[in-house]
Formats: sequence, C-alpha cells, structure tokens
Amino acid sequence: MKTTTPILALFLAINLNAQEKPVNPAVLKAKQDFEAKKAEAAKGDPAVLYELGDLHYFGKGTARNFGDAFKAYTAAAAKGYTLAEANLGYLYERGQGVGQDYKKAMEWYSKAAEKGHAESQANLAEIYYSSKGLPKRDYVNAWKWYAIAGALGHKEAAVFAPKVQALLREPQVTAEQKAKVEAEVKTWLDAYKKKTS
Repeated sequence: MKTTTPILALFLAINLNAQEKPVNPAVLKAKQDFEAKKAEAAKGDPAVLYELGDLHYFGKGTARNFGDAFKAYTAAAAKGYTLAEANLGYLYERGQGVGQDYKKAMEWYSKAAEKGHAESQANLAEIYYSSKGLPKRDYVNAWKWYAIAGALGHKEAAVFAPKVQALLREPQVTAEQKAKVEAEVKTWLDAYKKKTS
C-alpha cells in the first residue's frame, strides 16, 4: 500500500481547493467588459478610448496600469477629447505612467481649461500658485484660473480665489497687471457664456 508524505498531501489538498474555487462572477464580468471595451476602442472613438484609459487607470477588469492608461488617454486627447486632456495633465503632474513633467501638465490642463473644464482650471491655478516647475509663484495666472473655475462652479476654487486675489498687489503684482488679469477673466467668462448658451 502506497502512502503519501505529509508535504505531498498538503500540496494536493491546496491544489484541489484551488481548482474547486469558483470564479467570482463580478470579476469575470469586469474582465469581459474590459475586453469588449478594448476591442471597441480599436475603432478609434475618443470617448471609448477615454473609457479604456479609465479601466487601465483604476484596474477594472485588468491589472492597474498607468502606462496603458496614459496611452489610451493620449489617443483620445489627440482627437480633442477634453476629459482625456485633463487626465493627461493629471498623469504628467503626478508622474503616473509617464515621467513627471509640470510643463506638459500645464499644457494639457490648459487645453482642457480653455474648453471650460473647471477641474483642469483649478489644477492649473494650483500649479501657478504653488510654483510647481516654475521659477516662482505666478499670482496673476493663479488667480485668473481660480476665479474662472470658481465662476464655473468649482467649489474649492471659489473659496480660494478671493484669498489669491488679495495677493494681487505690490510687490507681487503691479496695479496694471491686476487690472489686465481682471479684464481677462471677465472677457473669458463672457466668451464662454456666449459659446455655451
């Protein structure tokens, strides 16, 4: 009569348990949804490319992969998709899936900000205010984007804009610079209202 060693018996028990373990239906569905989205994204629709980027970024139906998220967002942003532009700014700012680059973050945030994306406006303002990647704080542009984002409903920007506006004075900012940026904010908001109404 053949006997199994305790280690072999344990190994067999673990393997049998592993094979018997049922697959979680939610996990299986997420993987199927990911594969379907990936196939659909191959057609090049920017909204679908953006959604694929989100699946990669958050690890839904696939392993979390910032690099693949970056690629999908880049493809969508190349087609002018605003949310993808905003997310590229975020990835560049944090160095996720790509090397950290504040200049590139500002470029992508600016594209989305000009289209009225309030979160990008607030993020752009924060870069100017905190001087990330800049030689010094830029109170003028920080206030401009906080004010615009606040006017478009971004709550944190609306709270912070008056605090930054209080800094629009000598020695940080000349009276001429202050008057110019206040006019720019009004002009931007007026143009945006016309465009969206």
